[in-house]
Amino acid sequence: MLLFKDKLNEDVNVGVNVGVSVVINVGVNDLLRIITDNPGVNAKQFHVYFDVTDRTVERWIKQLREENKIEFKGAPKTGGYFFKENKLL
Repeated sequence: MLLFKDKLNEDVNVGVNVGVSVVINVGVNDLLRIITDNPGVNAKQFHVYFDVTDRTVERWIKQLREENKIEFKGAPKTGGYFFKENKLL
């Protein structure tokens, strides 16, 4: 019985982790698409597009910045995010 219980918990954890990963990736990809389609959009404007907390959007922005896909241009109050085109030399 103990082996079955361990296997059941393992399956549940895998399912939850996969579900969370999919939601995060969808949100990050949607955010990148919004930034690409609306250059200069700032973080305060993202609430129009998403029904998530500000902290979640901040995590998505951080991920995109670390992946070198977006960059922030301008002053902190008036600037916004832009898609960062990779320029090959």
